[in-house]
Parts: sequence; C-alpha cells; structure tokens
Amino acid sequence: MTPLPLQNCTIVVTRPTAQAVRLIEALEEAGATAIHFPVIEITAPPDQDKLREQVKLLDSYDMAIFISRNAAIYGSALIQHATWPASMKIAAIGEGTAQQLLEQGMAADIVANGIANSESLLNTESMENVAGKRILIFRGNGGREKLASSLLKRGATVDYLECYERKRPNNNAQLLSELWRRKAMNGIILTSSEGLKNLYDMVKKEDFVHLNTTPLYVISSTMVELCGKLGYKLTPVLMPSAANEDVIQSLLKNCTTKM
Repeated sequence: MTPLPLQNCTIVVTRPTAQAVRLIEALEEAGATAIHFPVIEITAPPDQDKLREQVKLLDSYDMAIFISRNAAIYGSALIQHATWPASMKIAAIGEGTAQQLLEQGMAADIVANGIANSESLLNTESMENVAGKRILIFRGNGGREKLASSLLKRGATVDYLECYERKRPNNNAQLLSELWRRKAMNGIILTSSEGLKNLYDMVKKEDFVHLNTTPLYVISSTMVELCGKLGYKLTPVLMPSAANEDVIQSLLKNCTTKM
C-alpha cells in the first residue's frame, strides 16, 4: 500500500472549533495526525439588537468588506434580518473568506490576490478608486486598522460592523507539553496574529524552548515579523492563504518527521 503523503506528521490546528473541522478532515485524509488546540474562541456579540439595527442601513453603503471567514459566517447571519442591496459590491480579504461567503450564499465581487491580508486587498484595482464611496467593514472586535486608514486616505468613508468577538480560551497547554515531551509534534498552523500572540500566552514558560523551534505555518508577513519579536528561532513557513488547499500544499512541501 502506498503511504499517504503526510503519514507520520503530527500537526497542531489552532483554528476556532467551528472552523477547524474541515481542515482536520483534510489533514487526516492526507495521513496526518491532527491535534486540535484552539487559540481563539469565537462568539457572537451580546448586543444583537444593536447590530440588527446597523444592518438595516446597508443600502447607504457602496461596498462591504469581509475581513475573515468568521466575518462571513457571523455577518451573513445578521444580513438575514435585512435586505442586501443589489448594487452593493462585496469584497473578501482572501480566497478562504470568499469561499466561506459562497457557502453562506453570497458571492464576492472583489477578492485579494495572493496572501490574505489588508495589503493584498488594497492592491486590487477595485480598491484604487474609492473616493466618495461608503464602505462597511465586517470584522471582529478590535483588529488591525490598516485597511480602514488606507481607504480613508483614498477618500472613502469607512464604518465597522463588529459582528463577532474573539477571546483567548482557557485551554490547558499540557496537551502541547506532552507532545513536545514525546517529540511528537511536526508543526503548528496559525492563521492570525492574535492567535499567534495567544499561543505564546497559553504555552508554559518552560516550553518556550520547544515552541521557538517548532515549525510554525503562518499566512502573512506581519505574522512572520511577529514570530521574531516573540522570540521564535526559525523562519516560519509562509503559506499562500488560510484556505485548506494552501495549508495542505504547504505541509506537503515542508512537513518533516525528523525532530
């Protein structure tokens, strides 16, 4: 029997629970052992009535930008309480978010090319001429201001609709400690800077020596820089995007069972 391509590779998946299932399935189909250790917990904001009132104003905007898969999931749930304007353009931060929008019954008109981040979306032709446009950004609580500030400089009016909240879970990192003790971890997949920071906050201090030399798979140059600031000793693997296909391809190219 031909061995599966990721056989003997043990990969830690840090996505929130709802977004981890399909990636874990894809990893297991490729022969990997997938360990789920979420570093971000996603919940709906408590004041749903306020958000529903906000989506009633959708027809006053020219464009909606969905900043993540979670924005697509929680944003589309809110939109069910309103009528989506036919002339309103939809932009996605990357292919993964665009795919999630499709699954929610919405097609993106604008999708960032390459790495899924604000810079890539801002480099698309459709984002060059936004003067006078009213833009609504669907996102979680807080986050980077790069996208909004750049659009404002280009003459757009920008508002946020914070449709979900991110929290650091109270997970016990003993699971990771045990994997490192057994030399049974071949990589950690991280898809946000916040998740990367949370991982360092959650891991036991005595395990930093292991974390700092474990292959980390990230999705942006910002995350690569942050790894260095946090004390990471290797060069992270920069994946093309957070899409499952890109994650699997990056692992096929880089995962090694030599610890």
